[in-house]
Amino acid sequence: MEKRDIIVVILLGLFTCGIYSIYWFYVNAEALNKEVEDDEPLMNYILAVLLGMVTCGIFMLYWLYKFYLKVDKYTGENNAILNFLLGIIATPIVGMAIAQNSINKKLEN
Repeated sequence: MEKRDIIVVILLGLFTCGIYSIYWFYVNAEALNKEVEDDEPLMNYILAVLLGMVTCGIFMLYWLYKFYLKVDKYTGENNAILNFLLGIIATPIVGMAIAQNSINKKLEN
């Protein structure tokens, strides 16, 4: 896991029209699979995006929820539902910012 500035995450997500968001989810999902030992590793983000396209976005919703649950396991916080709902209602960048804040707090301790 890597500490990133939250403002930079938000701005890059906006200015790159979501391309940075794809990178951010991919890198963090791979890192979470290495950091959090559990029964079910997260599916590769690129594959999840492709399956999301086939299922009209439904699989992406499932994958995002699982991602935020894994972030909660790593950080010890309980923000998965909040991140998921804000990602759906507002934009995924809001959920990314909250998740990155949680990751940064964990890395500082």
